[in-house]
Amino acid sequence: MEIFTILFILGVVYGVGLLFERLGQPPILGELLAGLVIGPPILGLVGKASQEGLIGTPMFEWTPSMDTLATLGMFFLMFYAGLASDPKMLGKMKKTILGVGTFGTIVPLIFGILVGLYFTNDFWQAMFIAIAISGTSLVTKARILDDLGILRSKIGHTMIGGAMIDNILSFMLLAVVLNAATTGTIEVFEVLKTLIVVAAFFEIALFLGYRVFPWAKKLFAYPGARGFTFALVMGLLIASIGELIGLHFIIGAYLAGLFVREEFIGEAFKDLNKRFQTLSHGFLGPIFIPSVAFHVRLEVLWTYTPFLTALLLAAIFGKIIGAGGGGYLTGLKRRDALIVGIGMNGRGTV
Repeated sequence: MEIFTILFILGVVYGVGLLFERLGQPPILGELLAGLVIGPPILGLVGKASQEGLIGTPMFEWTPSMDTLATLGMFFLMFYAGLASDPKMLGKMKKTILGVGTFGTIVPLIFGILVGLYFTNDFWQAMFIAIAISGTSLVTKARILDDLGILRSKIGHTMIGGAMIDNILSFMLLAVVLNAATTGTIEVFEVLKTLIVVAAFFEIALFLGYRVFPWAKKLFAYPGARGFTFALVMGLLIASIGELIGLHFIIGAYLAGLFVREEFIGEAFKDLNKRFQTLSHGFLGPIFIPSVAFHVRLEVLWTYTPFLTALLLAAIFGKIIGAGGGGYLTGLKRRDALIVGIGMNGRGTV
């Protein structure tokens, strides 16, 4: 049954993605739309079980092993995004990236709290709502930028770097708020511990990337599939460390790909790049992207219309003002800052 589910999803996603590409749009938009149509939100052709709110019984069942494939899709998409990024450019733009990521998190967070308080009159619910709209989806952002052919550009590096910063801030805020909502108080020790753990993760990642990776360059450049396997093992290692300390594994996957640089493995880099792109864009990514749409519940469009509208406006303008304004204050031209502010509007991570 799973083979037929994979066949069906890939067939639909390929066809719709190709149509969107012909229309001059990123294929990922077609893949997300395909997920809405064939998943629980509309037709329910692919679903987990009828007791989970689907209309009738789905023709194709989404099983736990499919979730594993979708998770691998996230990993490969982020590792490839790291491969396609230039760490030197990210380093040169760190001030702008910090501005975009920090203000792009704080402003929608404030807007989200205000909207949440108005509609729920509950501070902790408002905080969870605000955190959910404050982060940018790093995985879909990387795929969209690559589909548009601007992942390696200045704008692309700004968005990816900014998205990574606001993901880190969002996950740190989530950890603090979860603890505070449980205990009823915000403990300074817990906040400091979270900061220390995150800092330690980046130190470990930097050590592996700048010390171990170059030392093991012959293993990365090994002919055939072995070099790919070694890169995969190192990527999973850094991603797992990030997951263990409470950060989402996609941050570790991106960092792992970022450290595999062409200058220390030479021509083998092109082979690695091609292998990861094929798996991420051609197989596992097209399974993950529609699965995101499976979680959408369209009934909120008519059951909570005022709340949804206010939240949507807070999310969109929060990012435009926050991320765009942060970029403008740290050196981006007005037009580029506006593009970044609009482009950072992608949710789903938290």
